[in-house]
Amino acid sequence: MQPVPTADTVGNAELIRYIRAKIDQLLVVMGSLPLRPEELDDTQLIALDPIGIIADSFAEVIAHLNATNKRLDLARNEIRTILDTLGAAVVVLDLDDHVEDCNRLALDWFFGGGDRDLVLGHPATEVCTCAAALGEVRSRADGSSHTTSIHGRDVQVVASKICDDAGQHAQTVMLFTDIGEQKTIERHLQLYAEVFSHIGEGIMITDADNRIIEINDAVSRITGYARDELIGEKPGKLKSGLHEPTFYAGIWRTLRAQGYWQGEMFDRTRDGHVVPLLQTISEVRNADGQLTHRIAVMADISSMKEAQTRLDFLAHHDVLTALPNRLLFSDRLHHAIERAQRDKLALALLFIDLDRFKNINDSLGHHVGDLLLIEASRRLKSLARRADTVARFGGDEFVVLMESGATHDSATRLADKIVVAFKQPFTVTGTELHIGCSIGITLYPDDGTDAVSMLKNADAAMYRAKESGRDGHYRYTAELSAATNSKFELDNALRAAVRDGAFELHYQPIVDIKRGEVIACEALLRWPQAPAGARTPDLFVPVAEETRLIVPLGHWVVREALARMKAWQAEGLYLDYISVNISAVQMAQPDFPDSIIALLLESGVAGHHLQIELTENVLMGNIDLCSWVLTQLREHGIRTAIDDFGTGYSSLAYLKRLPIDNLKIDRSFIRDIPEDPNDCAIAAAVVSLARTLGMDTIAEGIETMEQQNYLARIGCDKVQGYLHSRPLPAADFVAYVRQHR
Repeated sequence: MQPVPTADTVGNAELIRYIRAKIDQLLVVMGSLPLRPEELDDTQLIALDPIGIIADSFAEVIAHLNATNKRLDLARNEIRTILDTLGAAVVVLDLDDHVEDCNRLALDWFFGGGDRDLVLGHPATEVCTCAAALGEVRSRADGSSHTTSIHGRDVQVVASKICDDAGQHAQTVMLFTDIGEQKTIERHLQLYAEVFSHIGEGIMITDADNRIIEINDAVSRITGYARDELIGEKPGKLKSGLHEPTFYAGIWRTLRAQGYWQGEMFDRTRDGHVVPLLQTISEVRNADGQLTHRIAVMADISSMKEAQTRLDFLAHHDVLTALPNRLLFSDRLHHAIERAQRDKLALALLFIDLDRFKNINDSLGHHVGDLLLIEASRRLKSLARRADTVARFGGDEFVVLMESGATHDSATRLADKIVVAFKQPFTVTGTELHIGCSIGITLYPDDGTDAVSMLKNADAAMYRAKESGRDGHYRYTAELSAATNSKFELDNALRAAVRDGAFELHYQPIVDIKRGEVIACEALLRWPQAPAGARTPDLFVPVAEETRLIVPLGHWVVREALARMKAWQAEGLYLDYISVNISAVQMAQPDFPDSIIALLLESGVAGHHLQIELTENVLMGNIDLCSWVLTQLREHGIRTAIDDFGTGYSSLAYLKRLPIDNLKIDRSFIRDIPEDPNDCAIAAAVVSLARTLGMDTIAEGIETMEQQNYLARIGCDKVQGYLHSRPLPAADFVAYVRQHR
């Protein structure tokens, strides 16, 4: 650099030339001079004030720089805000793994949520516990996406190189996206797929046009069709041909109205077999309410149907003779009376008791007696017409129901044939046995207009035949029974008793034989001042139901039972529950569930301390009503038991739908165990069925230790009956419970 001249070293002219040269250099650089330098003379140059121009230019430059810096700061803040609001963590590392930049989410995930200034510029190994993982990601910076796990967090990673002006790798930017929720969804989907594939029930999915789009393996197992044979087809491919078009129309109607249908259906498998299915069909709609799919869940209930058939047969047929038993005969008689009443026809009933059978049974043994009963049933059935019903009522009692063309003469002719035939010897185990029979005859409608009166009057006539010398028959007459003439008197007495509160409750213990103690009780209605011939509930309750007096009477029973339970609890006597019987008339009342719940709240007793008992016939009389009522009661904890189980008809498929806690085995199946194989088989079947459905069993009418021991062996742990105690007044019941605890 040349030394700057001064006035002492050079003249003024030389100094001006030097200054001008330097100014010219500045002006050329600044580009601010309005004229070219060669156009300026010294005077003009001084007049233009180049120093001022330079100063102004510097001021403009500084202002431009400040504005540019502000824009850069704003852009930097915008970028920072964008990065911090990303739903992904961003980390920038240099080639030495120093942290060049990161966003807020990265600070939280990888750097302990600290301040950014304490992280930037530092080696990742100093500020991050997952530095090795970051380094591994940096080493794979190829712009591709992959998944990994960092600190237990599932993330998707994209790492890319940042190059300098020379194209050299200078930094690496890494983007981490949390895919934990996606992984969870994937796991759930995988689980659903596993459930779909392995669940025992068949699942079929159709589109909105009812075309099959997916099935699981169970559908193939049930129907025999491979997946590719059903995809694209309609479910109608499986129709059995056993259902009328109205059946399917009903399904579609229910689906349109409710979006859901459940019921039993018969379908046909690939090899032509018919299979019973319990199906549930549900509609699936999108957010706009448009139908997108239907899902059908099907269960093969063949084994359940077989068990039901077996149980029905055991419950309604005599195992020894294969004839209908009392239960089935009573049902057939009931329906026959309905048909006869509708069509103005007559019926005839023959009640047959074998004469001298007890002597043979006692002297030669039960085995010979059983064989004789089998031969007697065969002979009796051979004499009856095909349209007649022949049944064994138990012991040595048989009945014949004549429907078609029944008259007094035809009934008498059949009775004569039976008497003559039974006088002929029976050959059993090579021995000729001689018995006979006495027969009572009743005709509908002359001798009775309902099943009870028909049977009762025929039984009375049969005893008159025995009194008349046996080996004969007798037609019922009104003089044989005074009960039919007292019905009006019983009705009046019952109304007065309900009005005056003349009833009381007795309580029969329910015993857990494993624990050896009373765990609950059944409240049983008693009428101390009942007219002669109507002292027991089975005599006066039917009249109360017929006259609807059972509604106020049943309301009193529940209130009294709950009040008694509350009083016992206050005295320190705690039972699992108290059980009350409910009739079909009560169940049919629109306010029945509300009235029970109101009584429960009034008493202060918890719902699970109350159990209602219903018979199978009540349940099956209106399954939808019962399902609704029992569900309402279950919401308040109230238990439900099926009383006299096995003595009526029920569908096991519907039984599965109902909130049932206990099945009570009827005393008619308990009375002859363990000697009677029929009753033993029925009891074991009921216990097994209850266990399968998640219910408990209670055996009624226990009178001997042999009965109790057998029931314990087959898994029935709860019993009630005279072996432990008859129904007791409240005070006696309390004393009994305290004595046996």
